Amino acid sequence: MDERIAIAFVLAYGYLLGSIPMSYVTGRLVKGIDLRKVGSGTVGASNVWYNVGHAWIFPVSLFDVFVKGMSPALVARAFDLDLDVQVLASLLAVAGHNWPVFLKFQGGRGIAPTVGMLLAMGRLELAVFMVVSTAGWQLTQSSAVWVLIAFATMPLVSLWLGRPTEYAGLMAGVLVITIAKRLASNSLSSPGVSFPRLMLNRLLFDRDIADHDVWMTRNTASE
Repeated sequence: MDERIAIAFVLAYGYLLGSIPMSYVTGRLVKGIDLRKVGSGTVGASNVWYNVGHAWIFPVSLFDVFVKGMSPALVARAFDLDLDVQVLASLLAVAGHNWPVFLKFQGGRGIAPTVGMLLAMGRLELAVFMVVSTAGWQLTQSSAVWVLIAFATMPLVSLWLGRPTEYAGLMAGVLVITIAKRLASNSLSSPGVSFPRLMLNRLLFDRDIADHDVWMTRNTASE
């Protein structure tokens, strides 16, 4: 296959695969709900956990981690494409998960496909991410803050390990995608919350309001 065609295929594969909204499909089939309209409003595993059922997080997470997250880099390698193409295909899968073309660009947070991507391309960085985020959560019970901090450390870890610059670019790309998704969310505003407070809540806590339990269980009536 011509290299340019292979590159185009792999990049399209990454984004379109990432756009498959397994959480949304699960919510529709199991509970008849639109996950964009309940709980956190995101189409991801955490909203499935709170509003569809705990058991359903497992098939959703397996698909998001091992199919969405891992396979774009592996497919790019199978075509013997350069590292920068593997990086871009992986980032497009996470972007597709966050802004899926099939759901009018209203998707999830990208954590599960990012874990899969790191399993394929950055296991040492994934180990640092898991240690920092888990330890921070144990100390403060605020997972979102420590996920952000963990993502921010990963480009530095790649540079410290002396890895090719593409890896640091991959980690920086994950951080940028995460911040962009948090700030934009799936809505432009939240009634009753000032814009500066809204942006701060989204950046640090990944939600519009301070109360986590209220946020995750709001509007849970089926359509």
